[in-house]
Amino acid sequence: MRNAILFTLVGILCSPVAALAQGGANAEIAALRAEITALTARLDRLEQTQSSGVAAPPAPAPAVAVAQSVPAADSAVLKFSGDMRYRHEAINDDASAERQRQRIRARFGVTADVTDDVRVGLTLATGNDDPVSANQTLDTGFSRKSIGVDRAYFAWDATDDLNITGGKMADPFYRPGNHHLIYDGDLNPEGLALRYDRTSWFANLAGLWVEERGDADDSILVGGQLAYRRALAGGKRLTAGVSYYDYLNTQNQTPFWDGAPAGNRVDAAGNYLNDFNEAELFAEFSFKAGERPLSLFADYVTNVEADDENTGYALGAWYGEVTKPGTWRIGYAYQQLEADAVIGTFTDSDFAGGGTDGRGHIVDFSYGFRTRWTLALKYFINDRGMAAGEERDYNRLQADIQFTY
Repeated sequence: MRNAILFTLVGILCSPVAALAQGGANAEIAALRAEITALTARLDRLEQTQSSGVAAPPAPAPAVAVAQSVPAADSAVLKFSGDMRYRHEAINDDASAERQRQRIRARFGVTADVTDDVRVGLTLATGNDDPVSANQTLDTGFSRKSIGVDRAYFAWDATDDLNITGGKMADPFYRPGNHHLIYDGDLNPEGLALRYDRTSWFANLAGLWVEERGDADDSILVGGQLAYRRALAGGKRLTAGVSYYDYLNTQNQTPFWDGAPAGNRVDAAGNYLNDFNEAELFAEFSFKAGERPLSLFADYVTNVEADDENTGYALGAWYGEVTKPGTWRIGYAYQQLEADAVIGTFTDSDFAGGGTDGRGHIVDFSYGFRTRWTLALKYFINDRGMAAGEERDYNRLQADIQFTY
């Protein structure tokens, strides 16, 4: 260390020494040499002080004040995550011209562990205010794209088994096969949710504010879910359960979000024709088939407040899993969703063009191209508009490049 400091000092002093030599100022050169000698002696004394175990005098305070940092023990632990997807989409709807478009979806989130059992989170995402899509179409002359709050929530682990979440959160309900029969995967509802999780069973309960009205009663979703799960011999797993979703103050109200019925039937004034109390039965069975996982799932829902056009179901399977480069997954599902089986605004925005009153096949394939880099294809072969008396073919191809971090 001493030699490094001396070389630095010599380098700093050499420039004025050279300049003075050019002017013949021998006296000044001698003074500089004396200063170097004094600095060398001072370094010797500092080294002796350190070797004797005596603390060196504190360094002088910096000329510019710096912000005081929060002690590590009191600091929240921040974690960052996100994903970005680039999509090419081809849509062939018998009711309109064939469409080709490019879309992006980018999300960035941060969570903070406020205490050992409380965390808060914030996620920003591209897209407009559509509740079931963060996609942003590339158009309008390279214009700047929208970004907004996708999630803003707190989560409290009240006990080892009980978690309470509030705010704008991820869907708190379990979906068999991660299939989107009732709720789209991008839907982030708002309100309060409780999850009680034990080894062999779990329960979810939520009160979610759908529409606040100053001149009428609010529309609120009260939902509950109870499920049994068991690990079987040979690595097999079974999950089965029931759910009930009750939309309060919904019949005779304007369809949620943008006023479009999204496949639901409406009266002459454009308001919901039926109330929505949705009962769900679901099951998922997973096991190893050869070296890869295989999962089979079934999901059934009926709206007990509608006399007809009130049921929906999905049956499907997926094989394989994308966990690292070179791994892959393939999946298939058949789905039918009658017009008033569920709220159309919140169901899968891709299947049959979004909403209810659709049926058909879904085939998808994903491949781990590189670490945190996935390539995916999904193809929808659907029919839509049966209850509306306008049945037509609807096909949709999606080719994705996805990155996560």
